[in-house]
Amino acid sequence: MGEPAFGVLGPLRVKADGAAVRVGGAKPRAVLATLLLQPNGFVSVDLLTEVLWPGGAPRSAVANVRTHVRTLRQLLPPAAVAGLRTEPGGYALDVAPGELDALLFERRLAQARAARDRGEDSGALRGYEAALGLWRGGVLQDVRSSVVWDPAVARIEELRSLAADECLEVRLRLGDYAHLVSGLRSRLTESPLREDLWRMLVHALRDAGRTAEARSAYAEAERVIAAELGVEPSAPLRAIGAEVNGYAGRRRSATPVPVCQLPMDIPDFTGRAVEVADLESLLSTAGRHPVVAAVSGAPGAGKSTLAVHVAHRVRTAFPDGQLFADLAGTSECPREPAEVLAELLRGLGVIDSAIPGEPGERAAMFRSRLAQRRCLIVLDDAVGAAQVSPLLPGTGGSAVLVTSRRRMPGLPAHACPLGLMRHDDARALFGAIVGAERLLREGADADRVLAECGSLPLAVRIAAARLVNRPGWSVSTLADSLRDERGRLGAVRSGELEVRAGAELSYRHLPEPAALAFRSFGDLPDDAVPGWLVAVATGSGGQAGEEAAGGLETLLDEHLVEVVGRDDLGLNRYRMHDLLRSYARELALTDHQETRMRRRLAVIEALTALARTANAAMPTRFLGVLGDPGGQGGRPPAAVAALVRQRPVDWFESEHRNLVAAVDAAVRLGRADLAAALAIELAGFFDMRGYYGDWLRTHRLVLDAMPSHEGAGAAALLRNLGQLHLYQDRYEDALASFDRSRALFAELGHRTGEAVAAVGAGSVHRVVGELDTALEMFTVALRHFAATGDPHGEAVARNAIASVWLEREDPEAAAGWLRGALELSLVVGDRHREAQVRRRVAVLHELRGEPQAARGELEHALGIFDELADLHCAAYVQQSIAELCLRQGESGEASALLVGALAVQQQLGDRRAEARVAGLLGELHDATGRTQTARHYFHRSLATWRRLDVPDEAGLMDAKLRALR
Repeated sequence: MGEPAFGVLGPLRVKADGAAVRVGGAKPRAVLATLLLQPNGFVSVDLLTEVLWPGGAPRSAVANVRTHVRTLRQLLPPAAVAGLRTEPGGYALDVAPGELDALLFERRLAQARAARDRGEDSGALRGYEAALGLWRGGVLQDVRSSVVWDPAVARIEELRSLAADECLEVRLRLGDYAHLVSGLRSRLTESPLREDLWRMLVHALRDAGRTAEARSAYAEAERVIAAELGVEPSAPLRAIGAEVNGYAGRRRSATPVPVCQLPMDIPDFTGRAVEVADLESLLSTAGRHPVVAAVSGAPGAGKSTLAVHVAHRVRTAFPDGQLFADLAGTSECPREPAEVLAELLRGLGVIDSAIPGEPGERAAMFRSRLAQRRCLIVLDDAVGAAQVSPLLPGTGGSAVLVTSRRRMPGLPAHACPLGLMRHDDARALFGAIVGAERLLREGADADRVLAECGSLPLAVRIAAARLVNRPGWSVSTLADSLRDERGRLGAVRSGELEVRAGAELSYRHLPEPAALAFRSFGDLPDDAVPGWLVAVATGSGGQAGEEAAGGLETLLDEHLVEVVGRDDLGLNRYRMHDLLRSYARELALTDHQETRMRRRLAVIEALTALARTANAAMPTRFLGVLGDPGGQGGRPPAAVAALVRQRPVDWFESEHRNLVAAVDAAVRLGRADLAAALAIELAGFFDMRGYYGDWLRTHRLVLDAMPSHEGAGAAALLRNLGQLHLYQDRYEDALASFDRSRALFAELGHRTGEAVAAVGAGSVHRVVGELDTALEMFTVALRHFAATGDPHGEAVARNAIASVWLEREDPEAAAGWLRGALELSLVVGDRHREAQVRRRVAVLHELRGEPQAARGELEHALGIFDELADLHCAAYVQQSIAELCLRQGESGEASALLVGALAVQQQLGDRRAEARVAGLLGELHDATGRTQTARHYFHRSLATWRRLDVPDEAGLMDAKLRALR
């Protein structure tokens, strides 16, 4: 086969009959490149316009695009011209797989993978070499890049990276050590922090008998990882290092434990031996490709219990962690895949603000995070294949265990239908609860009970618990009672009938505290809840609180609720099965409407009061919190409040989903005032942990629910939203929110609120370079803070004023303001503000030509942020230290600090900081001769500056890229 007619895997190339065809002109080349990146697909004129004129198109753009396409028709060979189609609103270029190197690469890669999966490693190696041999450099490396191309370029480059890795694995199995070592060295030049590649290199050198080189390679890996990341190698790499060095490994600090989100396993799990064995065997095959198992069955069949039990049994096969997500498929509002993806990404260590907004981008990030991991993902209670498909890994050795009431033929999964429990298993489960002797003595009546329970595990557990808690009953009495209940519930859907019969029988005999607790679950969030929240919902306190606790214990004894684990405060979390929760909701509807409203409001008010308590004890002070400390709120148990004061961040984390759900519930109840009070209190926690998605959703939800944007609540919400917009580079939105907030506070005569909003507005003006306006805003804020006697606010304003003078490179004008800000921070004991001021003091020292003093202030600030666990601010200080090192010629230390800062900024979604750090890393690697790595960072910086629409910075990066060629 001859060479493809079109080439994008390197410089743009066109050939006809083996001879090169010259396509001149930057814009025609850009049009052709765009069409080739979407072969056989429609490309709109609007898209081409964005590629050709990223800074804004002229009025003649559409006509110009037609001209450039006409030029292409004149330059391309006849066969290609025939494939260039004009369609309404755009164009398409038809190419066969063998005519475009990118398509041919994918076809050859698929053939290589097929051979590998058949165990034909020699054929697979030839296939990989043929596929990778098509690459001549970076994608379209001689055509000016476009942000529009990023998704397509990223996808094809990721495929190349995966193909290179897979080819290396095949070489390792074949023992092709000479080529393998060379290939690994080449890959490590591009990706020096890839521990899997270092591990493979050490392995290959060891197996080739080159032990001394293996030891040297491991030592190099240790040095590079320590220099770039400031950490030691991971456990797998250390293990092979110990092998080649002949020691078990020196004592090292403890490594982080992989995440395990699995609920508690049931200690008395009984039966289902065949299903357990089948699932274990299936999940164990995860390796080269992910494995998905879908357990389906009737309500109450024990799908979730089985999945959790199996997941615990196979944990060791998935050393990179176990994730769990409740998809709420049987609830009134099944969860959206995008929401679940955000939760799973957080479990994998992605900070909320780094999670993309688009569902497709979230799914892509999730697949990318799993590509090099062996994780187990349990997706419980799915509504269907459409909900699950975006939550599946694409490559790697992970496994997924899904449960659903429905079969999901559209899912690429192994179907594991869960039928009725075998009679012997059901008898064993019943006997495990009521006692083996009783089962033996009343076996015939026990069979009647099992028949009435339909051999559903949940129904059997509830019925058996009913008998245990009624020692005066015989098994025959229980069987008769269940038969009567089934007759009365004849209209209930099959599958629910047996569970409902046992639940109704149990409920009718519950003491009032337990019955009230059961009904209260119908008004509580669907997530697991702490016991104190159940007590609040039942209106209990003091002596009644003990009765509520006893009622919850009774529900546990009756198997009507279950303990699913302990939260970060050490408190038990309780969950009710979805069938029982539906029944609890029905019962709750029988309560007086006023009683229900009081119960639901009590839960929201108690959560708000505890959020206020937690905020007061937070290690950092969020300037935007303007809630009323003495505002309306419930009275949660004093012991719980004391725990929250001791561990406020842990409490916020434990109740995160319930708090967000409470904001939604308050809005649905028509109490926007309560929703606003709670949302305002949550902003500080969202800010500290980077939960920007929840921050934006809760604040917009409440603002939309308000009849008018008047009053302090609306003003505080708008100020908080302004801060979020500022973090995410939405400067127009930020300024609009701050200005509206400031005006509202001014109308109310709320000078502190007005000052806080003015600080936000001034920050926007400073970032966009409007320094005079920024100084004016900060000065107004200082006057208001001083007038209200707010020393913390004064420290903020003084520090902000100093920042303007430092931007103007006038250290003497800034000095007095910084001195006052530091003194006030120390007086009020605000260590976070102290660290922020010290960052600015460091800038002052550097402007004065005192780099050592600047380094000392930055180290001091970094120590405070580390102590407060403020990852975001610590990353900014790391970046500042790195820039200082870079200016002092200390490139090694600067590289390690910048790589760490870049990772954090990417997670936090701070694109401006990410663009700047990527540019600095590009300069550093360019200066040290690592051109390929420099090009990578410059490209990354350029794309980000273009997205931010900062043409000056984008131009600088583009110039640096051109200088590399």
